[in-house]
Amino acid sequence: MGYYISTILFAFILFTFTGTAEANYASEDDLIEVMFEQGARLRCGILTDISESGVLDGLEEALELTTSYEWERISTVSEEAIDKMESSGELLTGQELYNLNNIYRLRFESDIDVWELAEILQELPGIISAMPVPLPQPAPQPPNYQGMQGYLNPAAGNPTGIDALYAWTQPGGDGIGVTVCDLEYSWNYNHMDVSKAMGSQINSYVQDPFSDNNHGTAVIGEMVSDLNAWGTTGICFGANLKTCGTYYGISPQWNVPGAIIVAISNLSAGDVILLEQQWDYTGSNGFIPIEWWMNYSPNPQTYNGVYAAIQTAVANGIHVVQAGGNGNINTGSLNWFGDSGAMIIGAGGAYAGGPWPAGDLQRLSFSSYGPRFDLQGWGEDVVTTGYSDLYSAMGPNYYYTSTFSGTSSASPIVAGAAACCVGYWVANGNPAATLTPSLLRGALISTGTPQILPPSGNIGPRPNLLNAFAYLYSVGISPVEEATGSVAMSVYPNPASVYVTIELFLSSDVISISGLAIYDISGRQVANFSNSDLLSGKEILWDCRDCSGSKLPGGLYTATGIFDSGSVTVPFVILSR
Repeated sequence: MGYYISTILFAFILFTFTGTAEANYASEDDLIEVMFEQGARLRCGILTDISESGVLDGLEEALELTTSYEWERISTVSEEAIDKMESSGELLTGQELYNLNNIYRLRFESDIDVWELAEILQELPGIISAMPVPLPQPAPQPPNYQGMQGYLNPAAGNPTGIDALYAWTQPGGDGIGVTVCDLEYSWNYNHMDVSKAMGSQINSYVQDPFSDNNHGTAVIGEMVSDLNAWGTTGICFGANLKTCGTYYGISPQWNVPGAIIVAISNLSAGDVILLEQQWDYTGSNGFIPIEWWMNYSPNPQTYNGVYAAIQTAVANGIHVVQAGGNGNINTGSLNWFGDSGAMIIGAGGAYAGGPWPAGDLQRLSFSSYGPRFDLQGWGEDVVTTGYSDLYSAMGPNYYYTSTFSGTSSASPIVAGAAACCVGYWVANGNPAATLTPSLLRGALISTGTPQILPPSGNIGPRPNLLNAFAYLYSVGISPVEEATGSVAMSVYPNPASVYVTIELFLSSDVISISGLAIYDISGRQVANFSNSDLLSGKEILWDCRDCSGSKLPGGLYTATGIFDSGSVTVPFVILSR
């Protein structure tokens, strides 16, 4: 009776989908990516329901349409390692995760159209998603601009940088100890100014679908090009580098979810994944974030392999930075599945001239945008390694460009900033895992340099590492220090913006306070308070101005209280204003 019902159901499905389905994106013609409900496992080449929950019901009948087929795991990472990703992520977040062992690729031989078979599989009760495997989509190509590495400069500059120059003066601020992993293609591993590129590849049989070695080279150059006396310097030059190809395999195929799984298995909490990929939602260069994998206009975002893999990475404490796409798409009008936990990055302007005359901190017109976008980086005029328009005299291993652009150039700026923050956090005595992806994302957003409108369309603020470090310092380290049993002093809020309250706590009424002074990072006294000020309640409200009444610039300062038998000092930060 059960076989009769399933046969009738299968016949109904086959009748419903008779005819060649219209492809919605360019895809492999013999390969389908299938997400099963929990319990599907490959055993000796045969797909097995280890949960005995009926996850494979109807599958055998559906595959009778093929002359032959085989199943491939989505990733070469072991089942045990993927199970550990799930369990550790659930333990850390308290949220249930999808087990990535349940994603497979079906390679088949048949006259049936790949889209038609995918639709039939999609109807089966144990399958979450069945979609043809996409062909690789080109990374955004850089417009023709000129410029220097202004994105390293202070946020007070014009155009606005992320203040990597300040970050490098702080312990861990160059990203040391952190690993950044770039997921894409088109690297030149022999570039002489990115010494960390050699040996950085973590998956096998990687190929470049576009026979190019510039795009990936430009991206990793922004982050980790060497600190030396020539060429460019990466934002997080102290960080380690891994590269993970998304077009790979013995039979090369575009496999973004599988690449993310490989990356997770090679990284730890505090490391950074950069997704330098985008998804053509409309089929006509309507590029949006890659987490919309296999979803196409006008459909909503559905649960898919890329989204699930991002969730698992974030749950395991890995920071995921994702290019927002160069499609000029208002993603606020789309139906998102949810918040994957990744930082989504838009392309912001740097200069008012040229083909994209938006101006500093404004959305460039080609950048997709929307409420889900978190941060922006320079989307034009980025100087980095590769492409050769800036310098080519010594051959490809010394190529430089001043024209790298798009969300491709914006995203590594944010990824580099994230690595600098983690390095600083750890160098100040905090475990990397305690700087969670949500905490870091919130810190970079809340302390960043705000976007300027118009043009309309949210892409978020630009990271400001001076402000971000100040915030991280305040939440990672107590702002109160004590002199042994005598005097304690509190400075709050820390970081400060307009006003600071300085409060003294005395263990005895006989202790004499003789003065209080504020010093900048160089040790120069910038403000002081008399004994009479201190005795009027032992609390001072200070407007962050120096002795001449001028507003002090953002940076690290110390407050030092002097009393009859010693002193007490508290470090604090004033945000850029």
